[in-house]
Amino acid sequence: MARMSRYGDIVNGRRIQTPQRLGAAIRDARRAAGLTQVQLAAKAGVSRAWLIEIEAGASERAELGKVLATVRALDLRLELSPADDAATDAEAAALDYLAGL
Repeated sequence: MARMSRYGDIVNGRRIQTPQRLGAAIRDARRAAGLTQVQLAAKAGVSRAWLIEIEAGASERAELGKVLATVRALDLRLELSPADDAATDAEAAALDYLAGL
């Protein structure tokens, strides 16, 4: 059985369809882990400036290797699933708006 992060419940089941949602998931997991941005950046091997940009959802073209390193540093994993039940772009935008993203 795969190991689940102790803060996996923070991000479990989130549909990551936008840079803003990815950033919010990373930020929430970092906070749940009790890490500062400086600590997570050092653990993942990325700069704090890069992490700030990702958490803000401001990076449309983030380097995949850095995203994966950050996810691993949080003891999480990235999974893909069929988009059969994924929200439409309009629904995703509405959910992001309501969430303040």
